[in-house]
Amino acid sequence: MTADIVDVCVVGSGASGSTVAYEIAQHGLRVLLLEEGRALPPDASLASVQDGMDTALVRSSAGTLTSFGRPWTVCALGGGMTLYAGIAFRYRTIDFDARAHVAGDALDPTWPINYAELRPFYEELERRMGVARLAGVDPFEPPSNPPVLPPHDYSAKGRLIADAGGRLGQLPFPTPLAINSVPYRGRPACDCDGPCNEHLCPTGARADARSPFTDVALPPGALTVALGSKAVRIDLANVSRAGSVEWLDTLSRRRARVRARCVVLAGNAVQSAALLLRSAQRAAPNGIGNASGMVGSGISFKISGYVSGSIGIDPMSARPAGGPFSTVAISDHYLDEEAPSGLGGMIYEASRVERTDHDGKITLRLHFLAADQPMRNNAVRLATSLDRLGLPKIILDYWTHPLDKRRLGYLCRRASNLLTEAGVKQVDFQDSNYQFGSGHLHGGCRAGVDPTQSVVDRWGRVHDIDNLYVADGGFFPYSGGVNPTFTIQANALRIARRIVTQLT
Repeated sequence: MTADIVDVCVVGSGASGSTVAYEIAQHGLRVLLLEEGRALPPDASLASVQDGMDTALVRSSAGTLTSFGRPWTVCALGGGMTLYAGIAFRYRTIDFDARAHVAGDALDPTWPINYAELRPFYEELERRMGVARLAGVDPFEPPSNPPVLPPHDYSAKGRLIADAGGRLGQLPFPTPLAINSVPYRGRPACDCDGPCNEHLCPTGARADARSPFTDVALPPGALTVALGSKAVRIDLANVSRAGSVEWLDTLSRRRARVRARCVVLAGNAVQSAALLLRSAQRAAPNGIGNASGMVGSGISFKISGYVSGSIGIDPMSARPAGGPFSTVAISDHYLDEEAPSGLGGMIYEASRVERTDHDGKITLRLHFLAADQPMRNNAVRLATSLDRLGLPKIILDYWTHPLDKRRLGYLCRRASNLLTEAGVKQVDFQDSNYQFGSGHLHGGCRAGVDPTQSVVDRWGRVHDIDNLYVADGGFFPYSGGVNPTFTIQANALRIARRIVTQLT
């Protein structure tokens, strides 16, 4: 592999990396996809794979660095989509320009593109992989074509939540899911048997990183996937072009190098920023793309939490249940003048992995989440200490902005009121530990029109490097208030199309 030359080297095989690699390869360009992880076993769960994933350093309340950070969603072939809940919201119009709702010390949250530009890519991906949803019921949904799949029915618990929301004057609606509600494109409908979120889908009803490409025929030899291959450094051919990617076999610890006409970073917001920082060299002494010191800055995780509580039911109706993690959502508080800064967030059903109920009671559980402020000092950094592969450890330097803490409290109260209306007598709060990273990773390679305040342009191209792109959540200058996976995919498809035009 040392002497290999490819058209495009893609780093990471998750939501963005798979999208970019397949889109480019089907046009006859030779693509090498580097993936640090390996294929997950059939019985994999998030709990089982997290033990083997590297951690990052985060600051404790006392200010010392501790190894509790989570710089991955899932380090495996297919990335976080292997174990995600399938929640497939589109970003709302406000998510692309939230300047009226952030604090004065925040970075500019404005995206260099808008929803209208991204909409065709949402539509195409929705057709490819199937999204089950109901149009016209979400008060803040952006314009879209008619759904390709009908929505999933509310679960028994989802129905109780929806009914309570209705009594409070809210407008509950089915959570949009990249999970087949009916058979679609060769994949079965969900049979609601067993756990969903944080587990592999046993039937293929839930879309994963491969689902949009099951019927894509690639030219022979167009795509090579190298598992257990960690990209450790990018070397420049000259001051404005990436020349090669050095990668490490995680088992043998041997290093190799591939030369590429174009390099695309899709490892996730944390890993892509860290790779650019590790690539310091004479022409880029502070890391590639970091002339303005912005690489790693503006990292965000979404503020979030859970509330839950039990209610009594007929013991005869208490039974094990499986199926989607979430079937009902409420966006009434997304924009709300009562919320601090006027911008709230999303609330939706969040079923526990263990669905069995006991003693004539069931547990209702809600997840509430919102975008956090993009702050310059919330950043990915490199430590002087080394990890198991001999690379600098990653530091996730993150503090929640006071405004975001107030917004989180506002959403927690709204979610608690909803449970109380559903009949819960004692509402319990559960911290999501969002401040340590993991599930929703955004920023770090911010997109923007001003090179002094961003890392990449509107196409994901690093400002001062002609052939180096970032296609993952690191692109996001503002994290948006809903789950990001579908938007990451849509934006990656947009970027991939641009790369094809540049190379062919």
